[in-house]
Amino acid sequence: MAKAKRTRVLPAAEHGEAMAAQCPWLAPGESGEHLDIMDFPTFMLTRLAATARNAVTMNYLETSGLSLPEWRLLTLVARYVALSFSEVTIGSSMDKGQVSRTLHSIHRKGLITLNSAAQAVSATAVQSALSPRVEVSITPSGQALFEQILPLAQARQVKLLALMSQAEREVFYTVGRRLLQHLPLLDEEG
Repeated sequence: MAKAKRTRVLPAAEHGEAMAAQCPWLAPGESGEHLDIMDFPTFMLTRLAATARNAVTMNYLETSGLSLPEWRLLTLVARYVALSFSEVTIGSSMDKGQVSRTLHSIHRKGLITLNSAAQAVSATAVQSALSPRVEVSITPSGQALFEQILPLAQARQVKLLALMSQAEREVFYTVGRRLLQHLPLLDEEG
């Protein structure tokens, strides 16, 4: 039986208030037949990530001139001496096209270098699709920007953690870690 249609889409804060007090995940039904689409774990994770991005991350990125994908890749590259394009794609959880566009964008801003294994990449090669042979590394100006933004990012993340008790943090982290480990296996199961 279909539920009654809603009259409007609720903003994230109102959606959180309107959610059922009783967890709908306790009795989803054998095939999920008791789950409303708005109660899907994937919907909640997506909405939660978007809300956190808007409330937490975008706050400190606005003044830096970086987009969220640029910040994600800059933080990834800052942690390593050099990465291949494939490693950047794996480490960022972004698709190859978005990684390529974003790397080119932060390269044009002078925040990273793109080098082939044997020699510097020519201007023509940089404009073409990146290949696994391209190594990505951070420039001194990229490192300086990273170090400027990092304390702001850390402070905002602490505010996010403060919304949870110590026990909730531990459960959230444990569950998140388990999901990251096992979700790829769901795809293999079909």
